[in-house]
Amino acid sequence: MAENHSAQDNGDVIRAYLDRLAAREAAALETKGLEKFVRLKAQELYWTVSRLLRTLRVKLFPSSVARGGPPKWARVASQAVPDVFTKRPRLLFDMTSALRSGKNTGIQRVVREIARHGWEMGLCIPVAIHEGALHLYYSNPGVAETIAIEAGDMFIMLDASWNHLYEYPPIIEEVKAKGGATILCLHDILPILYPAAFSPPIAQRFQEWMPKVVLTSDGVIANSRATAESLRDYLDASGQGKEGFPIGWWRLGDDFSGSGTGEASAQAQRIAHGRPYFLSVGTIEPRKGHPIVLDAMEKLWAEGLDAAYVIVGGKGWGMRHFERRLSWHPEFGKRLFWLANAGDADLALLYRHARALALASVAEGFGLPIVEAARSGTPVIATDIPVFREAAGETATYFPLLDSDALAARMREALIARPHPTTVAPMSWRDSAAQLLTMARDGSYQMRLG
Repeated sequence: MAENHSAQDNGDVIRAYLDRLAAREAAALETKGLEKFVRLKAQELYWTVSRLLRTLRVKLFPSSVARGGPPKWARVASQAVPDVFTKRPRLLFDMTSALRSGKNTGIQRVVREIARHGWEMGLCIPVAIHEGALHLYYSNPGVAETIAIEAGDMFIMLDASWNHLYEYPPIIEEVKAKGGATILCLHDILPILYPAAFSPPIAQRFQEWMPKVVLTSDGVIANSRATAESLRDYLDASGQGKEGFPIGWWRLGDDFSGSGTGEASAQAQRIAHGRPYFLSVGTIEPRKGHPIVLDAMEKLWAEGLDAAYVIVGGKGWGMRHFERRLSWHPEFGKRLFWLANAGDADLALLYRHARALALASVAEGFGLPIVEAARSGTPVIATDIPVFREAAGETATYFPLLDSDALAARMREALIARPHPTTVAPMSWRDSAAQLLTMARDGSYQMRLG
């Protein structure tokens, strides 16, 4: 059903929607009232005790903060220019979470691309925290593995620093003590704005991360103007903003290394070469709006229209009720597909042949699927939110927030005549890295608070 609202109350509408999803999730998991109460209280106690223990560990045993034993440092042929270690100020580019997680998706994928190109251009020194010190991420002949913080160094935090929150303040303090600066690269503050969309530990980490890391930095560079403005608005509304605090934004790249190579799976090939289909890309989580797209598809199926809906994205959190809806749906495996483990080749093929990318997200930090769709020449039908407008401009088709009726109408039109492809100005990761690191070095921010 359509939900009428003005731009001013979008936040309240989004929170109400997320609260409804949370209620459905609770109902799906409901056992006995007392059992549920005890379980929630036990979780709260666990998170509280865990935070206290981590704090004590850092204060009493600072050399033991890195978990899981010594990290496996990357061993790659060094392409850094000779003066990367002598150029001043040095830009120490944090990769702690990417290193420890071993992942190459989402934030880690962005971090690795920026680090690689920044290193090869001689603009930054990728590092990771281990046992309270910074270590060189890439091997380099003749250079010590440990990187000592020097006067005037700049510490660039693009990685998921909230995952290792208590290891950063000592580094930040040492950089500041030596006359340097720390720059926080912001992906979003959605766990603060919409905590119901995230697991309680993540929402709680972000609440601690804001004062300990974000607000102690010397500047913030966001991955989109919309994200930068959301931080500005939050700091103004909460009274936490500092006069003159600099906030900027830069463009992410879109030419991911090795993207789309290899052969697609048999399932992806069957879908791509079958009936027309709409594609959604993103983890199954509350803010992504997958139920809205499925609602729209059910309207089309009820009208007798023959089209499929394909979701590419892993299992997330807080959506078990929707996962059951998918797996029990009469169209599942026929005209409804969930590819939780699709590879790059699968995704590239599905983008190319989709009738349109359907994005019903209620909140995003950037909107990478729009950029990926544009590279494949795929039309985009998306929620009318600022970050999507920023990414696609007038080349995408938009529908009002949470309005499955309007989305169904746009899909119906797309089945009659495929929309024009969405276009986004290309941006290489090399140029993206140069833009970010130059802004950090030069302080060329687009706005300042106050």
